[in-house]
Amino acid sequence: MVGLLLATVVFAVIVALGCAVLLGVIAAPLFASLQLAESRRFSTARWGTVSLAGSALGLGSALLLHRYGVALPVLLLPLALTWAGPAALALTPASRTALGGAAGRHE
Repeated sequence: MVGLLLATVVFAVIVALGCAVLLGVIAAPLFASLQLAESRRFSTARWGTVSLAGSALGLGSALLLHRYGVALPVLLLPLALTWAGPAALALTPASRTALGGAAGRHE
């Protein structure tokens, strides 16, 4: 009975850690991109798409490296790619509406 309880707790902790990691590499960069785009009056749809594409590329490349048996510290490098969208937006000045996209009246 103790083994079943221990297995349940360990499973819950592993799932919680996995959700926290996914939150940090998908939802947090998306939220940061949307907040930065809105504050600069850029298109939130464009920068949301850029952020989600960066998250997909980062997670996909980390999965690909994991399948080839790469060490754990190297696997963390592609996860930095998930923050490429917010980083690019943070470096873009508000006056560059051609690059950032102007927010429409509906946004």
